[in-house]
Amino acid sequence: MTSCCALLLCLAGWSSTSLGLDHWRDDVGYTKLIGFLGASAPDGSGVPISLVEAPPLGSTAYFPDVTHGFFGAATDPLGIAVNFIDGSGGKNKGNSNHAFDQARRFFGNTTSAAPGANQVTIYEANDYLDNVLNMSGSNTDAPDVQDFRVQNFSWIGTFATPNDGTPNPTVSELNSDREALRRFDYVIDANNITAVVGLNNSLSPLPHLLGQSYNSIAVGRSDGVHSTGLTNLVNYGTGRSKPDLVAPEASTSGATSITSSVATFLHSADTVLGTDAAKSQTMKAILMTGATKEGLPTWSQIDGGGQWRPLDDIYGAGELNLYNSYLVTLGGQTVGNTSTPTPASSYGWDYQTVQPGAGNELLYDFVIPSGSSAAELSIVLTWNAKIESPFHTGNPIVADLNLELVDDNGATIDFDINDNLVEGLSASDVDNVEHLYLTDLAAGTYTLKVSSDDLASEFGLAWRTSTLFDTASADFDEDGDTDGADFLAWQLGYGTLIDATRADGDADGDGDVDSDDLAFYYAANPSLASFISAVPEPATWSLAIGGLLLLIALSRRQAGRSRCRVV
Repeated sequence: MTSCCALLLCLAGWSSTSLGLDHWRDDVGYTKLIGFLGASAPDGSGVPISLVEAPPLGSTAYFPDVTHGFFGAATDPLGIAVNFIDGSGGKNKGNSNHAFDQARRFFGNTTSAAPGANQVTIYEANDYLDNVLNMSGSNTDAPDVQDFRVQNFSWIGTFATPNDGTPNPTVSELNSDREALRRFDYVIDANNITAVVGLNNSLSPLPHLLGQSYNSIAVGRSDGVHSTGLTNLVNYGTGRSKPDLVAPEASTSGATSITSSVATFLHSADTVLGTDAAKSQTMKAILMTGATKEGLPTWSQIDGGGQWRPLDDIYGAGELNLYNSYLVTLGGQTVGNTSTPTPASSYGWDYQTVQPGAGNELLYDFVIPSGSSAAELSIVLTWNAKIESPFHTGNPIVADLNLELVDDNGATIDFDINDNLVEGLSASDVDNVEHLYLTDLAAGTYTLKVSSDDLASEFGLAWRTSTLFDTASADFDEDGDTDGADFLAWQLGYGTLIDATRADGDADGDGDVDSDDLAFYYAANPSLASFISAVPEPATWSLAIGGLLLLIALSRRQAGRSRCRVV
């Protein structure tokens, strides 16, 4: 068999420290979320993960420096050093700087979102292809069982020989690329792995391995400098949109490994453990629906040729956002129904099987309350390609699923019938992902339909809704004024992340209680702002409540004074 040429995704001239080791944690909402969750935040603990690394050119090393403090017990949240398992048996070949950079982003103690992930298996990329996917075996040998929830692949590859003097890969080489993808998609589906793969650091066609797989998550860079466009490997689902999302790093290697870190964080959350949110389809949908379009002004589902696609050709579903994706898991599962639509919360997910044909659509109701609008409604549906033995031939089995959002009259949402985009319909014939993204959705009840045109298929569905009141108000008890009692309502509700009401302290109607809501309180009653310096720690609640009684008294006294004026 022709050996694979696996290439690292390094960006020439870029230093891993040029942007700071953990800048990305601010960018994806990790720091914001930790500010709310504190010590109760997930940290990757208990999640088995794997790093598959390609050696640098001219080297055979694929292992990170395991002695570095990023992986030691001293700064680990559990006081436990990372247990590195050598899956390929070549640890003694030395250390790889590239492997180290990905490891510290993926599970480093102070530079990742998953410092508690302490069981890590390292593979060399070619060995992984030959002896885990079993490319070196017979056509019917299945890939090895992989008991990982998250696996990172910060490299690209092909079985084509780059220096053989021929302008195009041979038929045999292309067949090997297709077989590797079949085996890879099989192992993801069979083992429920969140497999995160990289693209190239240039505006070039998509690499065959592993970015053209169906079931992985292909990651680009937020600056858009990566291979983009449509899959082009004949007889393996041409015309599909990639990447799936982007992440804020200066190399695709880094973007891939921070996405793996976020996935590990989510897999360790109580809101995911023991639920179908851990399924590969569902976690992919959760990560993609959490992705934000903010900072990506050219994001569009209309490509350069005027054709609709479920994902943007450059940015996919948008930029990775841990905060949003965590809220999706916090919302929990809403099980769709084929008869009466199931009411959906503002954030949530589902995993089940949809049957083909009319009358088998699964239905969900999204309610935008009167006096509000939805600044954003993001919905992602994903499902896996199914692979059967023998692995060297045959096309993947891919159902044709659709998403449709209709109003209370049953009409598909379409804001502008002349823009070649029906906002409420995602119905690709080739992709195994559908995406609805709507903004400024008026108050009302909207029904989401998940349907299949041909085959029964398991799917993962995830959504998030960002609402706003038409008129913000910090009068949380709705007694006609804004006083100390309203501050108490805000303080008691502070930290509510989803489905907050005005009575909970949500002034702007975005479903949470945070400093934005306090700003509305200050704006409505600046005379009380000087009495409030910070949100007290839990240990000072009794003192805070005592102080609030004083605030209430003061505000009432001030209100009494305001009834008199000089005439």
